[in-house]
Amino acid sequence: MCGIFGTTLRLDEGTLAQTLGLLRHRGPDSQGTSRIPLKAGGEITLQHTRLAIQDLSEAGHQPMSSGCGRWHIVFNGEIYNHYDMRRDLSVTFRGTSDTETLVEYLAAYGIEKTLHRLNGIFAFAAFDTESQRLYVARDPYGTKPLYYVHKNGHLTVSSEIKPVLCANGGAPEFDPTGLAIFLRLRYVPSPDTLLHGVRRLRAEHFLEYDPAMDALAVRHYHRANTARFAGSIDEAVEAYHTRLGEAVGRQLLSDVPVGILLSGGIDSALVASLACKEKEITAYTVGFGAEYPDCELDDARETARVLGIEHRSVTVDPVSLIDELPKIIHSIEEPLGTTSVMAMWGLSELAKRDVTVVLTGQGSDEPWGGYRRYKIEHLMTRAPFLAWPVLRPLAGLGAFARDEGMARGLACLGVNNVARRFGAAYALFDEDDADRLLPGVKAPVAEGIEYWLDLLAKNERLPSAERMMRVDTHMNLADDLLLYGDKISMAFALEARVPMLDKDLMAFIESLPLEYRSTLRRTKIVHKLAAERYLPAAIVHRPKKGFRVPFSDWSRNVWKDTVASGLLDETNPMYGLLDRSAVEKTWRRHLSGQDLGRQIFALLTLALWSRSMLGGTGKGNP
Repeated sequence: MCGIFGTTLRLDEGTLAQTLGLLRHRGPDSQGTSRIPLKAGGEITLQHTRLAIQDLSEAGHQPMSSGCGRWHIVFNGEIYNHYDMRRDLSVTFRGTSDTETLVEYLAAYGIEKTLHRLNGIFAFAAFDTESQRLYVARDPYGTKPLYYVHKNGHLTVSSEIKPVLCANGGAPEFDPTGLAIFLRLRYVPSPDTLLHGVRRLRAEHFLEYDPAMDALAVRHYHRANTARFAGSIDEAVEAYHTRLGEAVGRQLLSDVPVGILLSGGIDSALVASLACKEKEITAYTVGFGAEYPDCELDDARETARVLGIEHRSVTVDPVSLIDELPKIIHSIEEPLGTTSVMAMWGLSELAKRDVTVVLTGQGSDEPWGGYRRYKIEHLMTRAPFLAWPVLRPLAGLGAFARDEGMARGLACLGVNNVARRFGAAYALFDEDDADRLLPGVKAPVAEGIEYWLDLLAKNERLPSAERMMRVDTHMNLADDLLLYGDKISMAFALEARVPMLDKDLMAFIESLPLEYRSTLRRTKIVHKLAAERYLPAAIVHRPKKGFRVPFSDWSRNVWKDTVASGLLDETNPMYGLLDRSAVEKTWRRHLSGQDLGRQIFALLTLALWSRSMLGGTGKGNP
């Protein structure tokens, strides 16, 4: 993992030192800058900060050029099949880094063939001196974020937001539409962000830029697997077992120590069970104390004991954690309504004491149908006319009303437009509450969902639940969970890998019939059957706890004054757009007993982010 930056702006040495410094936490091992002249005049500058993982020698230093001198690249991520790719090339390699493999493959085959060949997590910027084109790409599942600003005849790209703001000068400004989307979804899907003019490249897309013509085009490159698995469920379990083992084996590739982030659930336990057969690993877990039902320390400790692997843990307390929250949001660079960012912070800090690379169990709920919202889609498919009149009224009653996730799911019933129904299922605030918070600004949530639905429609006709699972994989997962996973782990110069999202493995999973993955009654079907080969049933079938901090409880008690102070400060830049009285009413509803912990946390992170990124005014443009 590394930090990358590129621009066609002519920046002075002082500014270039600043942009490099803003990325140094991502790559403390070495830094580099290259200025490449353009034929039409001007130059393109590429910068890189390196976290050395493969080929620790100078042969892995970046920016890197191809042997022929045509291509120049800055690369962030890991290419797990790069040794296989070398067999396609007839060049003499200087070292063993995957960056060298990538730049030589670009020189031999060009951008699109290279992207289709890669199996890894990546974001890179590569300049072709012959065509005078800059190519910028993000991996198929968006594990590595990539931002850009296209303004006044120039393009700037980076792994993080702060360097592109630094390069373009001026104070950033809220994008009202991005804010409206955030209130509805708890994050802002690519290509939008909360900042005017700052874009985030979508997962499995690449950008082509011609500096001479100031012409920019963004294209989708991933080829979906349209083949369907035709074997029995037992054959599917056998094939999955083999492919998952191969994926974990690929992602253990490293010249530095590797660990695993171990929760109490099945996903990280399954990855750990396969990884420890290949090499000695240490497991790391974060908890909040046994008095909280969501604390997974005891479960993770038992999993480690069963697998015979070393286990280290940290218990985070609410007093120290609330002090860390502004730093966490500053590192993520975007507000998120996901309380697990706080747990991830403590976990990454713990793991970095020993290792530079960790495997995670992230990314299995979406392709395997692990969330309850998929059950609503199954229900709509099986009983589309019955579901609406019979079940939707339950959303406002008793236990259903108190269970926010269930109420949200039931409220979706009868919404026939697929994109709007998916948007309602994801909703943080419903349309009425969002309108009260941000009057007069509508959130085009359905448009972003329809974009991915249209891409899916080009490949095959899928059941509704499977379409939601695919949208979630490329949108929610990429721009929420994986985004904060990258930003927080890299704040500690720690590389977090996701074997469950291995490209070859995902192609197999998505080839399985939906009934092998998820039904109205069962989730992760083949996944759990395969896990039973390695793990006791008590681990495989533990109730799902999630990765949640007890924010609702803490915000009403030990954090109450701090949350109120951060949330209701009338000088906060967010109140240039938000209705403060609506925010205060939401806070009062939460204190009175209605569990609005997700909503309050989202608003609190928005307040902290606004103060951090926008300062006192939030005016100006990037």
